Amino acid sequence: MGEQLTSLEDLKAKFGKYPELADLFKEIEAKIREINEYNKNSAGHDELGKTYHENVDEPTATITELLKKVWHAVENAGQGGTNTADILNNGDDQAAHLP
Repeated sequence: MGEQLTSLEDLKAKFGKYPELADLFKEIEAKIREINEYNKNSAGHDELGKTYHENVDEPTATITELLKKVWHAVENAGQGGTNTADILNNGDDQAAHLP
C-alpha cells in the first residue's frame, strides 16, 4: 500500500523531484535518438546492412517511443502534484481569511 500523505508539505515533497526525473528521461530519450541516428547511418545498405536494420531499427524506435511516453507521464504527474499542492495551499490561504 502507498505511503499516506499527512500534510501539504508531504505532497510537495513527494512531487518535488518529478521535474528533475522528467528532465533525466528527456535526456535519456534524446541520447537514444542520437544513438539510433548513428545506428541507421552506420550499418550500410548492402545485404548485411539491410538484415541488420530489419532486426534493429524497429526495436530501437520502440524503446525511443517508450522513453518519450515515460518522460511525458513523469512530467505530467509532477505538474499535477504541483497543481494540487497549489490548489490546497490557496484553499488554506482563503480559509484563513474567512470570518
